[in-house]
Formats: sequence, C-alpha cells, structure tokens
Amino acid sequence: LLRLLPISSLPPARSPLYLSLCNSFQTRCGFPEYVFSLSKSWCSALQLLLAFTQTATNWWLLLLLLS
Repeated sequence: LLRLLPISSLPPARSPLYLSLCNSFQTRCGFPEYVFSLSKSWCSALQLLLAFTQTATNWWLLLLLLS
C-alpha cells in the first residue's frame, strides 16, 4: 500500500501517523505473513461454516426420517 502512494503524500518521518504506520507493520511481522494469517482465518471460518451446514443437514435428514 505504501509503495503505491506518491512520496509527497506520505507523512513526515517524525509524525505520529508515520510512526504508528511503521509500528503496525512491524507488529504484524511483515505484510506477507499478515496476508497469510488472514487467509488462514478465512479458511478456518469457512471450515466452521461448512461444519455448521453439515450438522444442520444431518439434523434435517434425521427429522425427515423420523417423521
């Protein structure tokens, strides 16, 4: 994101915004690792959704068989 911005649009190196941007990127251990962690969390969310869907389908089939 920062590479796409023109240099003139970046805040001065001593400004609080610049320091907070640097700190946020450093605490995430780099952008690729941050993107990978996001993809892992999305994968986990999709697996959870799939598990709920399968459970609901199983309950629906069970109720259908019992009726």
